[in-house]
Formats: sequence, C-alpha cells, structure tokens
Amino acid sequence: MKLTLNASSRMLPRLAPALLCLAMAGSGCSQQKAPAQQQEADKQALVADSLYMARLYAGWEQQVESQGLRRGGRASHMEIDLSDDTQYRFVTNRLQAAGSTPKNSPQLFRKLETLRKEKKSGTPRIHTREDRLASAAAEEGAENTWCGHLLPLTDVANSDKTVAKFQASGLVTCFDGSDYAFANVTAFATNRERTQFRVLGAESLEEYAGVVLETPPLNINVTVNPDEELFVDSLAVAFDEETGESHLSYAVAESSLVTLELPDVNMITYQHPKELIGRHLSDNPIRTCLERGSVAGFLDCDYTSGSKDPVTGVFRPFAAPFTGVSAVDAESSRTRWFPALNAYWEPSSGSYDITRLYLPMRGAYQVRLPSDCTLNALTSDATIVLLERGGRCNAGTAPGTSVLKGSIPFKTPFLDDYDRTLLTAPFDGLVDFGKDCLAVYQNVRLITRATMRATCVDYRTLATRTLTRSRFETIDNLDWRNACLAEGTRVTKADGSQVPVEQVKVGDKLLANGKGLALTVTTVSRGAESKPIVKLRDALGGEVMVTQTHPMLTATRGVVQAGELKVGDALLTRTGSARLVGVERVPYAGQVFNFALGTKEELAQAPAEARTLYANGYLVGDSQMQSTLEKQRTQDSREVLTRLNGAWHEDFRRHQERNTSARR
Repeated sequence: MKLTLNASSRMLPRLAPALLCLAMAGSGCSQQKAPAQQQEADKQALVADSLYMARLYAGWEQQVESQGLRRGGRASHMEIDLSDDTQYRFVTNRLQAAGSTPKNSPQLFRKLETLRKEKKSGTPRIHTREDRLASAAAEEGAENTWCGHLLPLTDVANSDKTVAKFQASGLVTCFDGSDYAFANVTAFATNRERTQFRVLGAESLEEYAGVVLETPPLNINVTVNPDEELFVDSLAVAFDEETGESHLSYAVAESSLVTLELPDVNMITYQHPKELIGRHLSDNPIRTCLERGSVAGFLDCDYTSGSKDPVTGVFRPFAAPFTGVSAVDAESSRTRWFPALNAYWEPSSGSYDITRLYLPMRGAYQVRLPSDCTLNALTSDATIVLLERGGRCNAGTAPGTSVLKGSIPFKTPFLDDYDRTLLTAPFDGLVDFGKDCLAVYQNVRLITRATMRATCVDYRTLATRTLTRSRFETIDNLDWRNACLAEGTRVTKADGSQVPVEQVKVGDKLLANGKGLALTVTTVSRGAESKPIVKLRDALGGEVMVTQTHPMLTATRGVVQAGELKVGDALLTRTGSARLVGVERVPYAGQVFNFALGTKEELAQAPAEARTLYANGYLVGDSQMQSTLEKQRTQDSREVLTRLNGAWHEDFRRHQERNTSARR
C-alpha cells in the first residue's frame, strides 16, 4: 500500500441534476414508526430535497476549503437559506416527518414563514444579545455562532463482513439555551454518483427551554455493496424569542462501505487528556487548572499551567511567566502537586496566553485500509460542548495550514511495519479553544472527529474508488477551575490570630463562623489572575480584594459572587455587617490563594453552610462553596413554562399532548 499525500485530490460528490431518480424499495424505513402526522409529509419530495441539499453542501464545502475558512469550526455546518424554495420545503418536510405541523406547532411555522419573508425581502435581522462568549470569538475574527450543530457518526464493531453497522446522532447546543430546538438525523445508502438515495432510517427530537439537545442514537445496518456508500445528514433548528436569534443549519457525514481481509480497525485512542488524580471518586472530572489550583492537600488538578525553565527543564505549577501546560505525576503527587515526565505542552504559536482555554491532546488515530490505497487527506475537528449553560467552542483548522494539521495536532501518519494495511496517525500537542469557554465553570464534553480520505485500487479488477472513513470519540466530564483571594489577605485562625493567606498550610484550622466553629484546611490552592480583581470597601474602613467569582456572604442576598456586588450591599463580618461604599475592578499582578476546609468528620457535624472563613474580617466561602455556587449559576431548575417565552407556550402544550398520546 502506498502512503503518499495528495491534498488537492479530494473528490466531492458528483451530483447529477436528475434529483427525482429515487430508489425507495427496501429502504428499511420500518425501523422507525413515525407519528400519524408523518403522512402529511411528501416522502418523495423529502428524498429529492435531501439530494438537492447534498449537492448544495458539496459546493459549499468546496468553497469553504478553497477560501481557507475552517478556522474556529466554521465548516462544521452549512447555514440554511429559507428564501430558497427547495431549502424551505426541505426544512418544513423534515419537521412534518417528525410530527410537527402548522396545526400542532403554530409558533414554529410562523417563525419559519417570518424568516423566509425577511430573507426574500432583504430585511436585516436585529439581534439584541450582548453575549460575552460570542463577542470574544468575534474579536478574534472567528465565527462562533450562537448555536453549534454536530453530527457524530461512528462505525460499530461487527463480525459479519457482509453488513456494515454505524451509529449516528444529531446534536444542537446554543449559548444560554433556546426557547425551541430541533435536531434530526437521517441515513441513506447512495450510489457513488449521488443520484439515488435509499432511506435507511431517521431519528428526530425537539425540546423547549433547553441547552443541549441530542437525538436518540440512530442505529444503521446496511449490506456492504461496492456500488453504494453511506450518506448521513442532519437538520438543526433553534429560536430565542427574547433576542430574536434563529439558527437553521445542515450537516453531513459520509462513510464508505468496505470489506476488509483482516479484522477492522477504526479508532481514536487517548493518552491525554484523561483522569489522573481522583480516579477512585465517582463522576470525578478531568480537571485543568489554567491559572490556579491545588498545590497541597486534596489534589484534583490533572493538568495545570505553569512555567518551565528553559535551562533546567524544571516545571513550576501556577508560576509566572506561564509557558505551557503539564500533566500531574499521579504516583508521586500524594499530598503535593508534581509534574509528570514527558507530559508538557506549549502552544504551537510559542506564546502562552493565560486568557485562552488550552487542552493537551496525545494519542493516535488508527484505521484499516484495503491494500493499494493512496492517502489523499486526513482532517479533524474538536469541539467543547457546555453541558449546563449550553453552547460550544471549536478548535478549527487555521487558514493556510496543511491537510495534516487540523484541530487534532496530527503528526506524520505511517503504516505498520508488519501490517501494511494499518494506518496510524499520531497526534500530540496543545489544542487552543480560544476564550469562549474559559470563564464558564461547568462540566463539558469533548467531541473529536478524524476523517481519512484515500483512493484505492481493487487489485482484482484494477478499478479505483474513493474511500472515506471517519471516527468520532467523546470524552465526558471535563472542567476548568479558578477562584481565590488576593495575596496579603489576612485570614483568621481558630485561636483568633490573623495570618496572610500565603502562610496558611494544610492542617491549619481556620475560624469558620461567629460561633467559634473551626475547620481544618485540607487543600491549598494558588495561582495567578489575568482578569481585573474586585476591590471592596465598606463604610467602617474595611477592605478586601477577591477574584470576580469568589463567594461573598451578604446580610440580605445570601451567597453571591463578588462580581455581582454593588455599592449599598451589606457583607457579613466578624463584628456584624458592613455596608459597601466602594466596588471596583482593578488590575492585579500578584498571586491569589484559596482553601478547601473541613475533614469528613468535621463536616459531618457542621451545618451545610459552614464552609466559610474570614478574609480581612469578611465572611467568604471556601473553594468548595465556590464550586457549588458556580454550578448553581449554570443550572435552572424552574419549570419549563416558567423559563419558556410565552409565545411558545401553545407549541409546548401541544408537544406534551403528542408525547402523552404516543406513550399510550
């Protein structure tokens, strides 16, 4: 098998205009029983429009690649143009096939018709959202739209060489959620010329007042036929009534149907990121502490920023000037954080920016190919999905990068010395997700994709064919952590004495409340702060500086983040309460510190709200209270109708009625 790279030889689908040349016999549509309303959808038009959309997507993708616009994940989905009659019919037919009609979803179809009229007339859309995340992306010249649309497709291990098995799903997620979201995934078997589609199955899902919507997995079984390939597409729709934002997009995933002489291989394996510390804890996240984190006591920073000495090679966690990210040595780091050998990464740009979100990736993509194949392209993308708040951040291919340098930091691929049909593409590097996800403390999901395209020759017939194989890999439950007190802040020990935060050690006891409760310091965190710090002053002359997300206890508002305080608020102190007369954000270049308080025995006897300490006399939360507060801010436990804009209430009620009827 030859291993050469031909970046210009990627073949786009050849789509003839004969869109009505359809093959519905033996489609396997019986795998999914659609609601009675599906009869309203024109099934012939449904397939014909899918062919039309596939042709549009091929042309759009070619344009995107020729202009080098894959930066920031811009090529993950194609925006739908409702002024195009066929695209409009495609959207409405897909919705009706899933059970949504103008009768039972009046607001949904009114929105579609309004958007269509605006598009046809050229009426500009007015958006009122001032989204911190979206604006951060815009400043960098990248396109990180309100919603993200993903189409994970992966093959399923199968011993029967006559049948290919896959699983696919459609996913849409929007920053701060949406009033309405819909995702659909449909699988087709198609001829190589893309002139005939045979439906294999479909899954759809709609949701109201949600943040991350993913369809049930679509299980695909298709007989291996050298004259057919797998084509999967997905429609995503989302609306936000308050801001007037809308999202309609179309995504495609493809795979060849191959018969291999040897057992199939198609997988992405990771050495990093992975859980290094706290593996014994249930639901423990893979944690990256970018500016500050635990250095002593209970450790849960699997990866940290820090400074590596260019002469000695010594890495110091959370020390300026920041140069890169290191993994923890899980065996050596029992009570103090030590870096692992050969697990340090620097940005490819050579300049580490503490305000950006970095994630180390090391591993390999392995795929089995038939013999006599020429590798044409190896591409990839990586996406961070915010699970509680909604939205996504992409690490896309920058303009001008070679085909082997995508979001996953691929090195040169090679063939196994003993198995010349096994291609291995190693990757190792620090992936840059920009600034969008950095300030959001919550669990996230990492979704990565690698796609290989090759031209293969059948040695029996000497015929050539284009081979496409992809693999998606998901890592759940990652997060990032930051929160602290400014260096020099004095905390109160159990005996009433006060010491600077930088002198506190694991095992010290700090006063937790005005009733004399003292809790043991179990973890010490430290690091830097790149954002302005909050400087608070009260009417009695007290003053403290804390990071913007640090929990402060107030006399009337309960626990709030420091960044939410305003003049006039009253903070709890050792001597009562003190009214704030100054709240300002000031630049800060020093170290910041925080602590986790309480042994298991102490916390078992203490009230739930007792994880507090006195900082310059103010009652503030510890690092665990900080984490809890951050999580609460990203979750909304109100009933759907309370969260949902009134314009969508009728659609939601009818949606519930349809679901109730379907369950009977």
